[in-house]
Amino acid sequence: MFLISQENLLKSIVNINQDFPVVMPVEGEKKYLLKYFEKQSWDIDLWSFAAIRTPQPLKSYYYPATQKVAVYPLEKKEEDQFVPLVIIGSKACDIHALQIIDKVYAQGDYTDPYYTKARKEHILITTDCLEAGEFCYCTLMNNQPYPVKDFAMNISSLNGNYLIEVGSDKGKMTLEKYFRGYKKAHESQIKQRNKRRKEIEETVQEKNKEFIYYRSHQESIEKHLKSPEWADLCKTCVECGTCTQICPTCYCFLLFDFPVEDKFERIKVWDSCFFAGYSRMAGGLTPRLSLSERFKNRFYHKFDSFVTNFGIEACTGCGRCVEGCMGKIDLRQVLHELEKRIVLKETVDLT
Repeated sequence: MFLISQENLLKSIVNINQDFPVVMPVEGEKKYLLKYFEKQSWDIDLWSFAAIRTPQPLKSYYYPATQKVAVYPLEKKEEDQFVPLVIIGSKACDIHALQIIDKVYAQGDYTDPYYTKARKEHILITTDCLEAGEFCYCTLMNNQPYPVKDFAMNISSLNGNYLIEVGSDKGKMTLEKYFRGYKKAHESQIKQRNKRRKEIEETVQEKNKEFIYYRSHQESIEKHLKSPEWADLCKTCVECGTCTQICPTCYCFLLFDFPVEDKFERIKVWDSCFFAGYSRMAGGLTPRLSLSERFKNRFYHKFDSFVTNFGIEACTGCGRCVEGCMGKIDLRQVLHELEKRIVLKETVDLT
């Protein structure tokens, strides 16, 4: 663990930006936003240490909302346009989300070459959360408001200075090549960081104490697979798809071919299981015609089938879906209601 002053940290980021484009949070009117900076374009006056995660998910820098994946007929191999990024300031919920997406895009027999290249080449410099956001519930998903793995380096704020934790060989190389003026941290400073982490974690827990679950989400979902309760739970949904677009773990996509001069480009775009046409089959038939079925499917996928297939829930507790929902639907409340209604029904059955 190393200690660095803010002045030296900012100079180090300027050094990084000489060789890499950087993605960092910038302070907007009401919240922090992720922004892309070309090489040699970031200025120390733009420095912001975001208190919580940004509204945009990190996934957009690993598989963009629109991406060309093929050209045909192909007369010669196209040059690789990939540019490695240094992404600074991502929070634990987004890092954990990439670990979830890895299960689909980077593991198994069929991997996404664009995603896996980005995972290999991008450099992640993460940061701790400084507070518990209004909609954050990472602790409900058995996560923490600070990264514990899968980062090159992590930065923790400490009384005007910063603690740097190296998490990989790539992080060690980045530290040695671009960072200046750092020194080994004292044990007391590490303890101080850990104490602050614990305080933030407890604050998140306190904010979510009304949503403590006593059964697994998978069990709650399976008990309601044929239940009419879903129509009630989704009654304010307007099918906008916001929750799936800003979710850091949603990965559904659509491929279509677009004519360009004498060739065709195959384009990959984000899709949403909330859209009526998402599961449409040949002849126009769809197994999920009603909104309640599509609403149920999202919860079933995240908390049941994904657990069965990969052994992990496809939710990190970032709270973006709750924050962005026009229908004011709270994922925490939906899961809570499913569990509560199971208990009530079983109580009635037993008597």
